[in-house]
Amino acid sequence: MHTPTPDEIAAAFDLGIPVGSLVHVRRGDTDAWRLDTTTGRYFLKGYFPTTGGQFHGEHLTDQLAVAMEFERQALAAGVDMPEPIAPVDPVLGWLARVEDRLFRVHRWIDHPTSQPDQDLSAWLGRTMLQVHRLQPLGRVGLPQWWRQAVQSPATWEAWLAKARDRDALWTALYLDTLPHILAVTERIADLCDVVPDLVTTRGDFKPHNIVRSASGPVLVDWDSVRTDSAALEAARVAYIFGDREPERVRRILTTYAAVGGNLAWPGPDLFLSVTRNHLQVLSERLRVALDEAPAARWMGDRTTIEAAISNALRDLPDKINQLRNLAAVTGNLHLG
Repeated sequence: MHTPTPDEIAAAFDLGIPVGSLVHVRRGDTDAWRLDTTTGRYFLKGYFPTTGGQFHGEHLTDQLAVAMEFERQALAAGVDMPEPIAPVDPVLGWLARVEDRLFRVHRWIDHPTSQPDQDLSAWLGRTMLQVHRLQPLGRVGLPQWWRQAVQSPATWEAWLAKARDRDALWTALYLDTLPHILAVTERIADLCDVVPDLVTTRGDFKPHNIVRSASGPVLVDWDSVRTDSAALEAARVAYIFGDREPERVRRILTTYAAVGGNLAWPGPDLFLSVTRNHLQVLSERLRVALDEAPAARWMGDRTTIEAAISNALRDLPDKINQLRNLAAVTGNLHLG
């Protein structure tokens, strides 16, 4: 895997003459650096060659082709986002290849090193609706990535049998929680086929993907473009940014509805996307603990995984009830 030089990136994107070295700022699903040149300051992203398509196709370029086209639409619509830099010799869209690796460059967004705790409710509600209106799909039903959390009762029960055979520390918790898992899984499966508001969306609305610049918040990192339910994504994002506090969640959803978002149709299932995520993460950890899959980088060691499974099983029934109660509270706003 190639680590580029400042000169290689400056030449590939016609950025002028580098001033200093690349400054590594982040490693996660991609590498990220800051680069200063005679023409300005830039943000460089380097993809891992083994990364495949997340939501579109099998390969990284399949995903990025869809994502960049949607990014163009968002730019044209005036969504608050960074300015991409076109490469001299593009592989695809804004992508350039240097040695064995793909790279993208954006203008750097100046922001405080320590991001202040700022109420983003109004901006976030408006921005989500702006994104959701870019490409409504006009068909019913959720995509395959949503359905990955829907395991059959036989699968959940087979994992319980394996846990018993191995005398896993969390076996008793699993047995107690299984009825709740099966019930909510059935709700998710039923919903998958009837969701009426499918849209193409940026996806991955997370706090670390919003940069608070001097001129206001900016939504960065558009690689995870996918299809989703507009209402269910809005509720999940409000839950994340509202830090699970009902009043903060209500403020975000109130703005989303006030500018035209429809949150009425899911009823008690408004936050089911949050529950789906809990189940998917639980199932991924169970596969690792039962030696059905290798551990992902984010999971930690075996002890950490086992502890996370215990905590998830212990907390899941209460989380399911809390999310249904939160849906009832927000439903009282008569949103949509």
